[in-house]
Amino acid sequence: MEEANEAVHGVVEVKPSNAWRPDAAGIFFSLLLAMWGVVVAVLLKNGNTRLWQVFAAFVFFEGVNRTLDLYLRRRSEIVGGLTPAVYADFLNTSVSLVHSSIISLLVVGLMVKEAKVSGLPHMLSHDVLYNWTWPGAYTALAISCGYFTYDQLDMIRKHLYSPKAPHLLVHHAVLLTCFTPALQLDSCINYLILSLICEVHSIFLHLRKVKKLSSPENARSAGGDTVTWVLNWIAFFSARLFVHFWITGKLLWDASKFPRGFEWPLALTGMVGLNVLNVLLGQGLYKALMKERASSRRKD
Repeated sequence: MEEANEAVHGVVEVKPSNAWRPDAAGIFFSLLLAMWGVVVAVLLKNGNTRLWQVFAAFVFFEGVNRTLDLYLRRRSEIVGGLTPAVYADFLNTSVSLVHSSIISLLVVGLMVKEAKVSGLPHMLSHDVLYNWTWPGAYTALAISCGYFTYDQLDMIRKHLYSPKAPHLLVHHAVLLTCFTPALQLDSCINYLILSLICEVHSIFLHLRKVKKLSSPENARSAGGDTVTWVLNWIAFFSARLFVHFWITGKLLWDASKFPRGFEWPLALTGMVGLNVLNVLLGQGLYKALMKERASSRRKD
């Protein structure tokens, strides 16, 4: 069996070959994903046709995966030396980069447009974040929901996770649990759109990982890429850490304005979970940076 030690969002994990093998984490998250699929199917059957956008996004990103696969298999200079496990990771990360780029453009674009129309203070008021839906926000959230469904399935079937610490599987499960009720009820959409600003940072994560996976030469030169690391950290603190902390604080501040029900507890639990994962991500990035600096010093 071929194995490779690669960084997932800066966290080093052991990657076995890209064939699915049953383990507790894989089985558990497979069952969760199946249950989610049943719930969405029932909602579609009951008349919420807007949820077809989620299915369309799932098909789109699966198509991107297959198209890139066909293209890359003809480009031996890019992936010729990769093991099956690393190739599967490279392909998955490339699709993730496509998603992050699309969502970043959509989210930043619709927020800038809305800020010009209504002003930032009004735009970020509780009533607007909870009851209103900015133009294009529902579709952007549905696209991300479809992507995270695709990515969860792709990681499980190709074993692109650490069975002992499946951080990304947990991350995706949390997002699907929060996104789906919001899309069904058409509430809290704008809160969730704010949380997707972190995809700006994800662009730098995925670019770094694609560079490291693509060739040994790129991996060796990563330690000297100061500009990439500076942009990575700026985006991490501004687009991810600050935004998610702000949303969490906003939920706590406006707790009394939410109606009784599951929405506020679910939203707060989801944001707390994301903040914990962000801290783990930051630790992983710091360790990766220190490792690359140490490697660079040894070469010097």
